[in-house]
Amino acid sequence: MATNNKRRVDNLSRLMRYILETRPDEFGLVPDKEGYIGLKELLKAINEEPNMAYVRESHIREVLLYNRDGSFEITEKKIRSIKRNFALIDKDQDRVHPPKTLYKGIKRKTYPFILKSGLLPGSNGHVVMTKDKDLAIRTAQRLDQKPIILEIKAGVAAENGISFFLFGDSVYLSDKIPAQFISGPPLPKELPAKKETVDKEREIISGSFILQAERDPDLKRRKNVKKRIERKKGTKKGRKRAEIRISRPHSFF
Repeated sequence: MATNNKRRVDNLSRLMRYILETRPDEFGLVPDKEGYIGLKELLKAINEEPNMAYVRESHIREVLLYNRDGSFEITEKKIRSIKRNFALIDKDQDRVHPPKTLYKGIKRKTYPFILKSGLLPGSNGHVVMTKDKDLAIRTAQRLDQKPIILEIKAGVAAENGISFFLFGDSVYLSDKIPAQFISGPPLPKELPAKKETVDKEREIISGSFILQAERDPDLKRRKNVKKRIERKKGTKKGRKRAEIRISRPHSFF
């Protein structure tokens, strides 16, 4: 392996070990009950780090190819470390009392549904929140460039029987957060439907009607209209006769 490529693989390997073995919570990542983290989620977290924007799934698989100690396990869509230095979430563990307020970033398009139905568990089986607003923004921007940041009234929710579990230093998990414990910015007003463009040349003003010449009660005006119509017809006939004469070949005999 070339020196530059080996250095690149080693740097990525160290970062992957830190995330998957020691501090996934620092990156807003929460493993599922088997310790796996989604490859896409891991990639987005890695890409945020300095000099790591180039990393793709192929680079992660390259790391696994050269790390022959079997410290990582990978499936089609998920990856985990065998040597974990953190405990997986156990629903039987003691509840913790959360801070008064937690934060959760969401996609903008899901906001109306969440305000109505609350927050439901994600692919890892939990609703993931954090006491660090900057971390909530960072993780949400992996899904939406302009996410909405929710404030969770965690203290009040806990007093009303909602369970919270601490993962790492600043990430809190729950099974569900009902809508009454969620606050956020007001919903954007719906834009009024665009009015259909009216062709003014064809528009008929309400209360008016199109008057036909033969029904005009003014006899003089009716005659003038008829004359103009006949004059136009005569002009058209004259044009046609002229065109016929021009197109007909001259006879010399």
